[in-house]
Amino acid sequence: MKQSLFVLFCAICLIFTSFLISTTNASFNDVEHSNFVIKTCENFEQTDQHCQPKKWDRSHLELIDQTIIKGTVCAPQKLNMMLINRGQPIAHSEWKWELHKVKSEQQPLQDGHILEKGSIKSLLSQETATVTTDKAKTNGIYAFKIYYPNGFGSSKEAFFWSKHMQLSKCQEKAS
Repeated sequence: MKQSLFVLFCAICLIFTSFLISTTNASFNDVEHSNFVIKTCENFEQTDQHCQPKKWDRSHLELIDQTIIKGTVCAPQKLNMMLINRGQPIAHSEWKWELHKVKSEQQPLQDGHILEKGSIKSLLSQETATVTTDKAKTNGIYAFKIYYPNGFGSSKEAFFWSKHMQLSKCQEKAS
């Protein structure tokens, strides 16, 4: 019995000593007031977490003119298209466009090799914008592809095509 009391006494002393020599960490935070700025979007109900609009700004671009090619037109050639905004002014939507070199004129046109990209980010109502490119350097079939902005509601497709434009390889005739 004396041995078990001695072992118990030693264990208690060891535990008590370890409490005395071990480090104790304590942190206190006595902040009564804190100042910080919360950034909110101007129209938070219609924007995402990055303050980008969820909805389209009701702009509506239509193709009203483009390079017309009849007969044999030799490459290289500048190609252009004219768009008009029939809707509200472009406030935050982005209308992207691409110039494609397509394999055939079969409708609907299929994506081809993209030669150039761009976008229209501001245009008032009833104002026009002309896109001109000089990337049509060889013979082939070219077309502009115009993408509707995110949220655009009046189309099943996400884009529309211009009419195709065909350039020919022309040989200079000896005089």
